[in-house]
Amino acid sequence: MRHRFWRLLLVGLCAACLTSCVERDWEVRTYPLGEKVTLGHLTYVAIQTQWYPALGDGPAARTPRNQFLLVRMSVSNGGSAEAAVPNLSVEDSAGNRFRELNDGEGVPNWIGALRLLASADSLGGDALFDVPTGHYWLNILDEDGQHEARIDLPLNLQDSRSDSGVPDLLQRAPGAAAGH
Repeated sequence: MRHRFWRLLLVGLCAACLTSCVERDWEVRTYPLGEKVTLGHLTYVAIQTQWYPALGDGPAARTPRNQFLLVRMSVSNGGSAEAAVPNLSVEDSAGNRFRELNDGEGVPNWIGALRLLASADSLGGDALFDVPTGHYWLNILDEDGQHEARIDLPLNLQDSRSDSGVPDLLQRAPGAAAGH
């Protein structure tokens, strides 16, 4: 009878330990454009969106199926080891996901497709997507691809080229411009 009690107690303790070790469902949170988002050891900041009907000028211009969406962002590694930054995607209000393009031809500040960050290192630039013009959420992942968050990318068609005083190197869509 005593052994039975101890066995039941041991089984109960083991079950309690195992359930506490199981990871709970991860809640995907949405953050506003410009806010720092930390997932695992990676910290993301998306600060601007820009829409383009083509990259470059003339016959050598690169044209998309829809519109080019550039997301100006940075990512840093706060961990003690090298970390890979997973590929990004954007999602529309219907739940359609579009992966970032792995060819940054024509984007002067392209963030790159394969991104490895050393400990305490950071990287900044433009992620490139080919999507219909609209409101999107940028889907970001931790270095293991286990946890996800979203950054709201509201559609903003105000033209801000004159704000910077720097000539625009990319051809801008008629009526489309940088979003803040």
